[in-house]
Amino acid sequence: MSPEREAALHRLEARLGHRFQDLALLDRALTHVSDAHEDPSGRTLHNEPLEFLGDSVLGFVVAVLLHRHAPEGGEGTKSKLKAHLVAAPSLARRAAALDLPELLRLGRGEEKTGGRGKTALWGDAYEAVIAALYLDGGVEAAYRFVEAEFGDETRSLDEGELRDFKTRLQEKLQAAGRPVPQYVVVEELGPSHRRTFRVEVRIDERSVAEGSGHSKKEAQQEAARRALERF
Repeated sequence: MSPEREAALHRLEARLGHRFQDLALLDRALTHVSDAHEDPSGRTLHNEPLEFLGDSVLGFVVAVLLHRHAPEGGEGTKSKLKAHLVAAPSLARRAAALDLPELLRLGRGEEKTGGRGKTALWGDAYEAVIAALYLDGGVEAAYRFVEAEFGDETRSLDEGELRDFKTRLQEKLQAAGRPVPQYVVVEELGPSHRRTFRVEVRIDERSVAEGSGHSKKEAQQEAARRALERF
């Protein structure tokens, strides 16, 4: 690991609130599979196994936080709130706030094709970092980080705040006498168990916004949200 890379990871440690015993673990969390595949020695480890673990750790801690906020709350409501908080767009925004996109290690091909700008990779790296925190510092380290990131929202959100952006966009267009929007899947990435969809929303046969997510519905909602921002 170069001195420059090590210094950048130490700055990230400060943002994460955790000093790693094994800094290579944090580096792996930010290493895309494309970079590992370009290593002729085959020794470079990528972050896909950490994404799987981090997804589960994140879901567990968010569920605990929601339960502590409303122990007698309905299961359906808390499930919706949890899904909203851990959705790909939410994770991508948090990853950007931590400057994770700039720290991603990408293969040359992935870099040339705009991989650093793919929000799906940002969210995957965010989950991998949570796994790294868990493996390096145990449940306590992961819990502290997730609580700092999500605690305020788990205490203040309620089901009424979960807005259906697709419905809002359609109502806004109909009120203006315009046709309903069309949602088109323009790209599918990743393995079958971790598929990422990129969806384009079109109005009057013109593309107005895109969204991505780990399901078509999630990607459509993100595309609709971005379209609403334009209006």
